[in-house]
Amino acid sequence: MAIIPISKEQFDERNPARNEFVTMIAPEKSWFADTDRNMIGAVLFDRSDKDWNYVILALHEDAAYRWIAGDSCIGKQDEAEARLVSSMRQIDESGKATETLFEADETNLETEECDVLFTDINEELKIYFQKHPERLYDLSPRKFEELIASILQDFGFDVELTQATRDGGRDIIAYIRNAVCEYLTFVECKKYAAHRKVGVGVVREVSGVHYLKKASKSMIVTTSFFSKDAKKEAAAIEHQLELKDYYNIKEWLARYAGQDRTMR
Repeated sequence: MAIIPISKEQFDERNPARNEFVTMIAPEKSWFADTDRNMIGAVLFDRSDKDWNYVILALHEDAAYRWIAGDSCIGKQDEAEARLVSSMRQIDESGKATETLFEADETNLETEECDVLFTDINEELKIYFQKHPERLYDLSPRKFEELIASILQDFGFDVELTQATRDGGRDIIAYIRNAVCEYLTFVECKKYAAHRKVGVGVVREVSGVHYLKKASKSMIVTTSFFSKDAKKEAAAIEHQLELKDYYNIKEWLARYAGQDRTMR
C-alpha cells in the first residue's frame, strides 16, 4: 500500500463524512489517500488557534469514509502532513484497516421499535470542544443533545437519542446493562445562553417524567446554570435527579485532552 496526495475533488469522490461545524472553523488544506482505497486523510488549519490538525477516515460498508484517527495543535502544515502519512501507515501495518474498519456504521440508523435516533458526533468534534468549550453556545439544541449522548456513550452507557418532536423530560435514554442489573437514566438537555438560567419549571417537568416512567435516575444537562429555586427543588430528590451545568460539561470534555478515551 502506498499513500499519495490527492486533489479535493478526488477526496470528495470518496464520500467523506464531514461535520459542517468543524469545516467552518478548520478548513481542509491538503488531502491524501492510500492506493488500496481503504483510507483517506485531510490536513486542516484551525483558524481559532492558528495551528494545524489532521484527520483520517476509513471505508465502511455503506461506502462512506468516517473518522477513525486524528491529531491537533501541530505547528506547521508539512509536519501535520508527515504525521498524517505516518499514522495511516501505522494503521495499515497494524491490520486495523482490514480487521475493524469495515464494520457497519450505526450512527445514522433509525429504529422503529424504540423510535430513537443515534448520534453522529465524532471524536474530532469532542476534542475540538475540549479545547474551545465556549463554542458550545454555537451548537443547535439538537446538536447539543447529540454531543451529550456521545459523551455518555464514552462513559459506558448505551444511549438512545429520542425524536426531536417528542414530549419533554427525556432527550436521551441512557442504559448501563450488565449480568446483574439494568440502570436506566433519562437525560434532558437545555442548550441555553450563559445568562439564561434553567428554572424550577424544568426541574419539575423532568421529575414528573422520572416518576411516571420509573427511571433509575434522571439528569438535566445545560450549557448554562440553574436558578436557586431549581437547585432547591432538585435537592429534595437528590438521589433521583442530578443537575449538570456548563462547568460539569467542561469537566467531561477535559477527559478528551490528548485523545484520552479512558472515561471510567
